[in-house]
Order: sequence, then structure tokens, then C-alpha cells
Amino acid sequence: MSTITEKRLCKGTLTDSNATLYTAPAAAGDYTVVIGVTLCNKTASAATVTIKFAGTEIIGGFTLLSYDTITVEFASQILQEGELIEGSSGTSGSVNYYISGKEVVA
Repeated sequence: MSTITEKRLCKGTLTDSNATLYTAPAAAGDYTVVIGVTLCNKTASAATVTIKFAGTEIIGGFTLLSYDTITVEFASQILQEGELIEGSSGTSGSVNYYISGKEVVA
């Protein structure tokens, strides 16, 4: 029987180099379902954002306007055991992120 835990997967501020934001549970059979990504540009200048799931860009070089916030909702984006969510911004410290989902532990 699996245990499903809805949770905030990660939050913080993006830097100008690709960084690991979240790592899915690593036990065999475990996985994570990503539900949504919220991005907020807290500066007066536009900023580019890149978010990767399991090494694949799902938001690639997106321009987030000054003082703008977007939320991208997903039906079910799956990360297998040990896979990563990574991210970066063209301007370090300009974009906050908040990512929610469900961890499923076998």
C-alpha cells in the first residue's frame, strides 16, 4: 500500500546558474507528482526563467515581466525515484519559485 503526501516540494529564489531545487524520493517504486509551479519576478526588470523536470526543460528561457507572477498547473507530471527539479534565472535573485506536488512512497 502506498502513502501519498501532498506537500510543498520546494520554494526559494532562483540564481543565475542551474541549481537543484528538489529531488524525488530515491527508494525503488517511489515517485513524485508535480501539481504546480508559481514564479514571481520581484524586480523592476524582466527576467528569463528555466525550469527542468528530470533533465528536460518544461519552462525554457521564459521571459517573466517585471513584478509579474505566473502559475503553471499540471494534471500530473511524474518524477521517478531520485529525479530532479532544477531551475535558473537570467538575473540572479530576481525570481522566486514555489512548487507543489504529491510524494508517493511505495
